[in-house]
Amino acid sequence: MFDKYKPLKKILITGVNGMLGTAIKHALSSHDVSGFSSQELDITCVQHFHKNVASLKPDYIINCAAYTAVDLAETEQEKAFKINALTVEKMAQVAKQYNATFIHFSTDYVFNGNATRPYLPTQQTDPINVYGASKLAGEKAISQVDDKHYIFRISWLYAAHGKNFFKWVAGTDLKELNIVNTQTGSPTSASDVADFINHLLNNDPANYGVYHFTNQGEMTWYAFAKAINQKLDLNKTINPVATFKTAAKRPAYSVMDCKKLEQVFNYLIPSISDGLDRVVARYKS
Repeated sequence: MFDKYKPLKKILITGVNGMLGTAIKHALSSHDVSGFSSQELDITCVQHFHKNVASLKPDYIINCAAYTAVDLAETEQEKAFKINALTVEKMAQVAKQYNATFIHFSTDYVFNGNATRPYLPTQQTDPINVYGASKLAGEKAISQVDDKHYIFRISWLYAAHGKNFFKWVAGTDLKELNIVNTQTGSPTSASDVADFINHLLNNDPANYGVYHFTNQGEMTWYAFAKAINQKLDLNKTINPVATFKTAAKRPAYSVMDCKKLEQVFNYLIPSISDGLDRVVARYKS
């Protein structure tokens, strides 16, 4: 049985102005949160990061900072690995030094996309682009530090705020959109991820390791665009296309199995439809 009434936690969040960081900071408003943007805290500067952790002595360090430019990573490999792997390793080491639980977010792109059933957390990884490889390297680096850490693989993240697919479909002046229908995944609301993190902080089972968190269900980008179009009454024409030229390859199938997380944390993850309904409501308000 989880205890719903635990003392106030002291939290340090990196990348707090990003899509996920913003959602998590909002969800953790009942805790003692210190949030830092990339301008306020350069995570690649170990001394700067160490100084802030030493000063705050947080119970949890939640890393929402990352290199996420999937296509640009193909030509900026060194930068992608520096931020997503080398820096993350140093952060995990500092967290261990100060006995803080380290929470980090990874991606469905650690898989090659050749599966036909949802990926388990224990399944073999095989990234097909630089971004995915850099995030996998970060996972391995954290695991080698071998201390109190959670790695949550998330996918197709969107929100009513920030720069993301949902905001683009909702806000573009284009009346006709050509959207790929050959990639299948699980669009995931940043707010739903944030609500789960709040649940974790209030009910931490200390069962560390790698987990999957996505809104439940699966669909193509084309189907997701149609759902956004319908729920927002945009009256756009959405056309399916088989290919969309990008610098980086994308996994054709990147649905992830989240049963382990639901069981360990006693938590029911919302469906894609329910998550989208709440984001639409926030966008309209």
